[in-house]
Amino acid sequence: MNPANSAVSNPEDPFVEFHPFLWTPQRNSSEDTIYSIKRNHGVQSSFKLHNPNDPINSSLPKYEKILVEYKINDYSYPIITISDLINSSFVYDAQAEGNILGDLAERISRRITKYFLKHWDKNGKTGGIFEPGFDVRNCRDFIVAHSSDYILKIKQYPNLIILKKTGKGKYGYENIKEIDGFFDYRYYGKRHILVLESKLERINVDCDFLIENLFNPLRILFPDARFHYILFTDKHSIFTANNYERLRQIKPFPAKIYERLSSEQIGTLFFTFNESRQDFERIKDFLMLQYKALNNEVLTIIGKTVLSEKEITVYDGGESPHIRLVKDKKSGLWHEVKIQNPL
Repeated sequence: MNPANSAVSNPEDPFVEFHPFLWTPQRNSSEDTIYSIKRNHGVQSSFKLHNPNDPINSSLPKYEKILVEYKINDYSYPIITISDLINSSFVYDAQAEGNILGDLAERISRRITKYFLKHWDKNGKTGGIFEPGFDVRNCRDFIVAHSSDYILKIKQYPNLIILKKTGKGKYGYENIKEIDGFFDYRYYGKRHILVLESKLERINVDCDFLIENLFNPLRILFPDARFHYILFTDKHSIFTANNYERLRQIKPFPAKIYERLSSEQIGTLFFTFNESRQDFERIKDFLMLQYKALNNEVLTIIGKTVLSEKEITVYDGGESPHIRLVKDKKSGLWHEVKIQNPL
């Protein structure tokens, strides 16, 4: 995606090229009209798994060691670190597979969306919610905006929540909506707020709930802004399978989401993951393995194994071995040896 080549046709809406549009596939045909999407986010990305012994981690403190690295063009981002595993609100085990996959989807979709917004158009600018020097490491419960009835605050950065004054709860406020991603974008001096939700495979979006508990409160908190909803999911949840490359036709339910939100003057962008479901499963299994290793639990490693008469080396998906065993010459027994970080 080259921002210099992007040409936005409507200064009022910098994302008009991403909205679904209604058309008839065959001219002079009695076929029904369909909704299609011309463009995806256009961000090319890849991921790489690392264990704590990999070269990328050789100079990093223990808790900053990178487990999942995400690459976009020449940029590299630590999507998951050891600290993320330790400080997680859930345990990385089989009972929390849904939480693990959901958290991964949020992290990847936020990273792509942030990159997309920074590079989409030279006339656009991100930021504005937080002051320069804002400390993301010490911002839990930070209030972003408030009115007499609503509070928008950070739950655990970068996740936010909307609280409504009901007279119930500990302080008279109740949590009515959690937000996966929140982006403040300025275009030709006008403010655009984009709210991101990520879904894997199943789109369970209630538009009336979104309007009542998300966008109506945001309109009160940010009366000068225009709002957009980004639904980030897999391709098969958005598009019909028939003639995908030519038609890029969206399914009936995403079309209903677009129509309902459009009736409230809310823009809708449907973005898709570059990763397959198998990729997500692979990352999830790797993180569960690393979590067990950190907690000295029994491991089942599925990965490359290199065997020789004197040595057994087992890899877990990272660049460096997870474990190396050497055979004792005298006893014939195998014992583990320390894995040295490459220089």
